Amino acid sequence: MPTITGAIRKLLFGTPFGETFPPQANPPPPPVDGRTVALNILGDYIAALEFFVPAAVGSPPKLLQIPRNQIHIEWPDHEQDLIYPSITVVQSRADYDVIGLVAYVEETTRDVYAPGTVLQWQAEYVETINLEIEAATKAERRSIISGIETAISPTEQMSGLRFRMPDYFNELVCFTLNRREVMDTPDSAKYRRRAQLEIEMRFNIVSLVNYREFNPVVKVDTDVDVDTGVLVDLSTDPNAQVLPP
Repeated sequence: MPTITGAIRKLLFGTPFGETFPPQANPPPPPVDGRTVALNILGDYIAALEFFVPAAVGSPPKLLQIPRNQIHIEWPDHEQDLIYPSITVVQSRADYDVIGLVAYVEETTRDVYAPGTVLQWQAEYVETINLEIEAATKAERRSIISGIETAISPTEQMSGLRFRMPDYFNELVCFTLNRREVMDTPDSAKYRRRAQLEIEMRFNIVSLVNYREFNPVVKVDTDVDVDTGVLVDLSTDPNAQVLPP
């Protein structure tokens, strides 16, 4: 979270996250955004998958793996960099869903990433991405689609694919499969087969901010009225009737 200082701080309504006494600068934001971290993990996961391409009748299926350098989280800079089979993430607009009307702090992250800091949630990031699959043959394309469809829900406990992101404060990212589309054009006959898998990606945008412990102090006056400052006589009235126990 950037530290807000100078004249603009006086115009800001509310207390900035991480503003402490005595003042100190907030930790700098991470060098890479959560989206990049999430997509790199997804790319690593797909590169680890094994696909099985049907072979000639009577022959066992052929094992296929997509090298990590052929899985792109953005379009390659040059067309010749796109080697088949390959997968490219085609992005779309993303939404920032507000966490709530008040702030939320992950108490379990206190002092985890730096002394005197804690993680604060800002929004839930939701983006629908498309995995554009490029393959040479129909068999390769079918095999890749089938493998990813199965691998997108690998655990017994829940649907969807979830990862911790060590490079983004260990936040959790979730991928769920929405739809698929097979796209054939005249170029398909030239060993250029395409398909898309639409996937929803969700994770929390967070910020590392400073904190100070809150140490409440209670002051009690037993002989003075705290509102008026008048002494209060707490002596026992000698004429008061004492009830038996």
